[in-house]
Amino acid sequence: MSGTAKRSTKSQNPTKTTPVVMDFLVETIAISQDEGRVSLRALADRLEVSPPAVSRMAQRLVRRGFLKREGACGLALTDSGQSLANQAIRKRRIYEVFLIQTLGYKWYDVYPVASASSNHITDDVIGRMFVQTGSPDRCPHGDPIPTPDGKIEEIECAQLSRLTEGATGVLSRVSSHDTEMLRYLDSLNLRPGVPVELIARAPFGGPLRVRVTNGSFQDQHIIGAELAAKIWIE
Repeated sequence: MSGTAKRSTKSQNPTKTTPVVMDFLVETIAISQDEGRVSLRALADRLEVSPPAVSRMAQRLVRRGFLKREGACGLALTDSGQSLANQAIRKRRIYEVFLIQTLGYKWYDVYPVASASSNHITDDVIGRMFVQTGSPDRCPHGDPIPTPDGKIEEIECAQLSRLTEGATGVLSRVSSHDTEMLRYLDSLNLRPGVPVELIARAPFGGPLRVRVTNGSFQDQHIIGAELAAKIWIE
C-alpha cells in the first residue's frame, strides 16, 4: 500500500524540473525571441526530436500549467513556465562563463557543452560558480544572466541588419549558438563588446560593409544580410 502511495505521489509531478523539461522551456523562449511565434515544428527542430514527441511533451506541460496554447498550433510560456525557464537559463549562462574562465573553452564552442549538462548541476554549485567567476551579468554570447529571482535585464539593442549607414555601437549579443557561425564571426573579430560601425549597405537586402574596432586594430568586412540579422548592436 505504501509502495503504491509512493509511486502515485511521484507520478503527480513527473515533468516539473527534469532536464528535458528545462530544455523544452528554454528553447520555447529562444524561439519566441528569434521568430516570435513558437510552433511545434520549430521546437522539434531545435530539440532534434520528432514532432509527435514534442506534441506529447507540450500537452503534458500545458496540463502542468507551464505552457499555454497560442493560436492554432502555437505555444507560449505561462508565468510559472517563464519562471522555471529563467532558472534554467541562469544556470546555463553562469556555467558557460565558468567553462570559459576555468577550462579554456571559447565563446563560440561553449554552448553545446553547457546546454548538455547545466540542468544537472545543483543550485549550490551554480551559486559557487557565480561567485568564482566574479558575479557576471552576461553570458559569453552577450545575453543577460537572470537574477536568482528570475528577472532579466532588458537590453536596448537593434539588429545590425536594420541599422542605417553611419550607425555606430557596440556588439551586444549574437542570437545564435551555431558553433561554425560563431567561429566565423570570431575570425572577423566580431564578438560581444567590440565596437562596430555600419559603413555601407547594398540595396534590396544586399550585404553590409562594417568596420570593426578592437583596441588599436581596425578592419572592414562584408556581412550578408542573414548573418547581420543575428548580430545585435547596443
